[in-house]
Amino acid sequence: MWDMVSTIFKVLLGVVAVFSIGRFLYCDVIPQFKNGAMQSDVIKNGLAVNADIISSSQTSYWGGNKPIYKLTFRFKTMDNVEVESSLTKALSFEEIERFSPGNGTTIKYDPKNPKRIALFDKPLILGDN
Repeated sequence: MWDMVSTIFKVLLGVVAVFSIGRFLYCDVIPQFKNGAMQSDVIKNGLAVNADIISSSQTSYWGGNKPIYKLTFRFKTMDNVEVESSLTKALSFEEIERFSPGNGTTIKYDPKNPKRIALFDKPLILGDN
Protein backbone atom coordinates (compact mmCIF):
# COMPACT_ATOMS: atom_id res chain seq x y z
CA MET A 1 0.00 0.00 0.00
CA TRP A 2 2.72 2.49 0.96
CA ASP A 3 4.64 1.60 -2.20
CA MET A 4 1.64 2.65 -4.28
CA VAL A 5 1.24 5.94 -2.35
CA SER A 6 4.97 6.62 -2.76
CA THR A 7 4.76 5.95 -6.52
CA ILE A 8 1.71 8.21 -6.94
CA PHE A 9 3.46 10.96 -4.97
CA LYS A 10 6.57 10.68 -7.17
CA VAL A 11 4.46 10.82 -10.35
CA LEU A 12 2.53 13.88 -9.11
CA LEU A 13 5.78 15.56 -8.08
CA GLY A 14 7.20 14.89 -11.55
CA VAL A 15 4.09 16.33 -13.24
CA VAL A 16 4.24 19.47 -11.09
CA ALA A 17 7.96 19.86 -11.86
CA VAL A 18 7.39 19.50 -15.62
CA PHE A 19 4.57 22.06 -15.61
CA SER A 20 6.63 24.47 -13.48
CA ILE A 21 9.60 24.26 -15.82
CA GLY A 22 7.32 24.60 -18.85
CA ARG A 23 5.67 27.70 -17.40
CA PHE A 24 9.05 29.23 -16.60
CA LEU A 25 10.29 28.63 -20.15
CA TYR A 26 7.04 29.84 -21.77
CA CYS A 27 6.57 32.95 -19.62
CA ASP A 28 10.13 34.07 -18.86
CA VAL A 29 12.83 32.57 -21.06
CA ILE A 30 11.24 32.41 -24.52
CA PRO A 31 9.85 35.99 -24.41
CA GLN A 32 13.33 37.30 -23.52
CA PHE A 33 14.85 35.55 -26.55
CA LYS A 34 12.07 36.81 -28.84
CA ASN A 35 12.45 40.33 -27.44
CA GLY A 36 16.21 40.28 -28.00
CA ALA A 37 15.81 39.10 -31.60
CA MET A 38 13.15 41.74 -32.27
CA GLN A 39 15.31 44.51 -30.82
CA SER A 40 18.31 43.40 -32.91
CA ASP A 41 16.17 43.61 -36.04
CA VAL A 42 14.85 47.06 -35.08
CA ILE A 43 18.38 48.35 -34.34
CA LYS A 44 19.50 47.17 -37.78
CA ASN A 45 16.47 48.27 -39.86
CA GLY A 46 14.56 50.81 -37.74
CA LEU A 47 14.26 54.57 -37.89
CA ALA A 48 15.91 56.67 -35.16
CA VAL A 49 13.86 59.29 -33.30
CA ASN A 50 14.07 61.22 -30.05
CA ALA A 51 11.77 59.89 -27.34
CA ASP A 52 10.60 61.03 -23.92
CA ILE A 53 10.78 58.55 -21.05
CA ILE A 54 7.35 58.62 -19.43
CA SER A 55 7.77 55.80 -16.91
CA SER A 56 10.44 53.56 -15.48
CA SER A 57 9.68 50.70 -13.09
CA GLN A 58 11.89 47.97 -11.69
CA THR A 59 10.75 44.42 -12.37
CA SER A 60 11.46 41.53 -10.01
CA TYR A 61 14.16 40.20 -12.36
CA TRP A 62 17.90 40.75 -12.49
CA GLY A 63 20.25 40.23 -15.43
CA GLY A 64 24.04 40.42 -15.32
CA ASN A 65 23.88 41.61 -11.68
CA LYS A 66 21.74 44.56 -12.77
CA PRO A 67 18.06 45.16 -12.02
CA ILE A 68 15.79 44.88 -15.05
CA TYR A 69 13.55 47.89 -15.64
CA LYS A 70 10.47 48.35 -17.79
CA LEU A 71 10.90 51.64 -19.64
CA THR A 72 7.99 53.34 -21.40
CA PHE A 73 8.67 55.89 -24.12
CA ARG A 74 6.57 58.43 -26.02
CA PHE A 75 7.72 59.49 -29.48
CA LYS A 76 6.47 60.71 -32.83
CA THR A 77 6.97 58.65 -35.96
CA MET A 78 8.17 60.17 -39.23
CA ASP A 79 4.45 60.30 -40.18
CA ASN A 80 3.87 62.52 -37.11
CA VAL A 81 1.88 59.83 -35.24
CA GLU A 82 2.40 59.85 -31.45
CA VAL A 83 3.22 56.39 -30.07
CA GLU A 84 3.80 54.96 -26.58
CA SER A 85 5.76 51.75 -26.28
CA SER A 86 7.73 49.86 -23.64
CA LEU A 87 10.78 47.64 -23.42
CA THR A 88 12.73 45.93 -20.66
CA LYS A 89 16.43 46.54 -20.06
CA ALA A 90 18.99 45.73 -17.39
CA LEU A 91 20.22 49.08 -16.05
CA SER A 92 23.35 49.93 -14.07
CA PHE A 93 22.91 52.31 -11.17
CA GLU A 94 24.08 55.30 -13.22
CA GLU A 95 21.70 54.34 -16.05
CA ILE A 96 18.75 54.20 -13.64
CA GLU A 97 19.03 57.96 -13.13
CA ARG A 98 19.67 58.64 -16.82
CA PHE A 99 16.56 56.68 -17.86
CA SER A 100 14.22 58.20 -15.28
CA PRO A 101 10.85 59.71 -16.28
CA GLY A 102 11.09 63.19 -17.75
CA ASN A 103 14.41 62.55 -19.47
CA GLY A 104 14.82 61.97 -23.17
CA THR A 105 16.82 59.49 -25.23
CA THR A 106 17.08 58.14 -28.75
CA ILE A 107 15.27 54.99 -29.83
CA LYS A 108 14.73 53.18 -33.09
CA TYR A 109 11.31 51.94 -34.16
CA ASP A 110 10.03 49.59 -36.83
CA PRO A 111 8.23 51.72 -39.47
CA LYS A 112 5.83 48.83 -40.20
CA ASN A 113 4.93 48.45 -36.50
CA PRO A 114 5.98 51.51 -34.44
CA LYS A 115 5.25 49.70 -31.14
CA ARG A 116 8.36 47.60 -31.83
CA ILE A 117 11.23 49.68 -30.44
CA ALA A 118 14.85 49.33 -29.40
CA LEU A 119 16.96 51.62 -27.26
CA PHE A 120 19.49 53.36 -29.51
CA ASP A 121 20.78 55.91 -26.96
CA LYS A 122 23.05 57.83 -29.31
CA PRO A 123 22.70 61.53 -30.06
CA LEU A 124 20.48 62.04 -33.09
CA ILE A 125 22.06 64.30 -35.70
CA LEU A 126 19.75 65.94 -38.21
CA GLY A 127 19.41 63.78 -41.29
CA ASP A 128 20.80 60.71 -39.49
CA ASN A 129 18.78 57.47 -39.43
